[in-house]
Amino acid sequence: MKNQIFVVEGKNDVNRLKSVFNDINVISVNGSAVDSEIVKYLNSIKDKFEIVVCTDPDFPGLKIRNELEEKIGNVSHVFLERHKSFSNNRKKIGLEHLSKDDIIEAFSKIYRVSNLLENNITMSFLVDNKIIGSDNSSNLRKKLEESLNLGHTNGKTLLKRLNQINITEEEILEAIK
Repeated sequence: MKNQIFVVEGKNDVNRLKSVFNDINVISVNGSAVDSEIVKYLNSIKDKFEIVVCTDPDFPGLKIRNELEEKIGNVSHVFLERHKSFSNNRKKIGLEHLSKDDIIEAFSKIYRVSNLLENNITMSFLVDNKIIGSDNSSNLRKKLEESLNLGHTNGKTLLKRLNQINITEEEILEAIK
C-alpha cells in the first residue's frame, strides 16, 4: 500500500490533525482558492502517495473536493459528519472543530475511489426506496450518510459517492432500516 498524504483546506485543519495523529502527512490547499502550486505538487507525487481529501462539510469544501478530483484524478476521501463539525457557537463549520474522537472515527473510514464508476446504484433505486424525492427523504439520506460516513450530500452527490465507493443496494437498505 502507498504512503498517504491527507489534503485539507487550511492551516488550522493541518494543526488539528497533527494534534490528533503525531506522524500524519498532511498538506493544506490554502483555502477555497485552491493553490495551483499545491495541485502541481500533488500531481507530481500521486504515483507514490495515496492522496486522501478531507474538506469541510460545506459548499466551499465540496467545491474544493470536486476541484481536486478533477485536477488530480483518482483520490481517496474522508467525509466529515456535518452536525459534528460545528464550532461551539455554531457559527463556523470545519475539521478544526471536531473532537479528537470524532476525527479518529472519521479517519478510520477512508473511501478509496475509482474513476471508473460501475453505476451499480441508480437514481431510480434511490427514488423507489424514498431516499430521494419523498417527504421523508432527507431523514433517510441523513441516516444513510451517517451510517456509511459519507458526509452531507444532496441526491446527485449521494448517487455519485455511492457508486464511486461501490456500495451495494443491500448495504444501502441495511443502513436505512
